[in-house]
Amino acid sequence: MQPTLNPDSEKMTRDIVILNKWPAVKASAGASSWKVGDIVAVVSPLDPQTLLMKRIIGLPGSLVQTRVPAHLLSSPTGSPDREKYVRVPQGRCWLEGDSGFHSRDSNDYGPVPLGLLKARVEWIVFPPSRFGKIATTEREWEHRVIHPRKDV
Repeated sequence: MQPTLNPDSEKMTRDIVILNKWPAVKASAGASSWKVGDIVAVVSPLDPQTLLMKRIIGLPGSLVQTRVPAHLLSSPTGSPDREKYVRVPQGRCWLEGDSGFHSRDSNDYGPVPLGLLKARVEWIVFPPSRFGKIATTEREWEHRVIHPRKDV
């Protein structure tokens, strides 16, 4: 999740964060409070023993313009100019890392079941120089997502 978390990879310290599990509890009871832009702790769809940190880009019904998966950029057979759109199905979300073309995310494994989301990342508590609420200022993805209309 660089640069939002662990922005200076040259240092030997990593951010320590506070996770809010309440959104996952609410979602399990049928009242989801996940929001686009949230940074979440999610069980890896590829390795259930691994917990990842990713940003929610799309929720059910969102139309997402995908990025070329990181592993295809370095592949001689990869197609860096590929443009594809995916409608996020019910019960799933689209997750991406903030470091764009260095992240394994929904661009590699597709929409992720909402049940794999375990917590929202709320605060950085260490190192002290980075203490504070998680900023949601990374907006590179906004122009690639169309969210469903909410009729009132």
